Amino acid sequence: MVVSSHGGQRNGVAEAQADVREVYHGGWLGPLVAAVVWLAAGLTADRTGMGVGSAVLFLGGVLIPPVSMAGNRLLGDRADLPAGHPMRGLAMQSAFGMVAGLLAVWLLAGVVPGAFFPLAMVVVGAHYFTFTHLYGEVAFLVGGVVQVLAGLVVLVGDTGETLGAYVMAGLLVLMSVALLLRHRARSAA
Repeated sequence: MVVSSHGGQRNGVAEAQADVREVYHGGWLGPLVAAVVWLAAGLTADRTGMGVGSAVLFLGGVLIPPVSMAGNRLLGDRADLPAGHPMRGLAMQSAFGMVAGLLAVWLLAGVVPGAFFPLAMVVVGAHYFTFTHLYGEVAFLVGGVVQVLAGLVVLVGDTGETLGAYVMAGLLVLMSVALLLRHRARSAA
C-alpha cells in the first residue's frame, strides 16, 4: 500500500509512479538543472582545462538533487517523496550508481584523452533508464537512449574535448521541455 503525497492510500506500482510524477512535477526540473551544470562544466573546461571542467561536472552533479528538491518545494507542497514510499529507494540507488559511474569515467579519462564528457554522457544517459520505471514515463527511456548514443558518437568522432558537454546540455534541455509539456498535459486532464 502506497501513501500518496496527499496522505491518502493507493495500491500498486502505477499509483506509486503517479506519486513520483506529482511530487517531482513530472521530472522536468532535474534535467533542466543538469543542463546548467553541463553547460557550466563545458565552459569551465574551455577556459581552464578539462581537469577543472570535469570537477565542475562532478561537483555540480552532486548539487542537482538538492537544487531540484528546492525547486520542487517552490512549485508545490513537497520537496521529496515521503519516508517509506516504495519508490524512494530506487531513486537513491540510481543516484549512487551514477556517482560510481562518473568516478570510473573520471579515472578512465586520464588514460583516454577527450573521453571524459562523452563517457559521462553515456553514464548519465543510462542513469535515466531507471527513471522510466520510477516515473512510469517512457520519455526518460527515449532521452536516456539518445544521450547514450550521442555520447558514443561524440566519443568515436573527431570532435573537440568539450563538444559532449554542450551536446548533453542541449539534450537535457530538450528532455526537460518534453517532460514539462507531458506533465502539463497530464495535469490538465
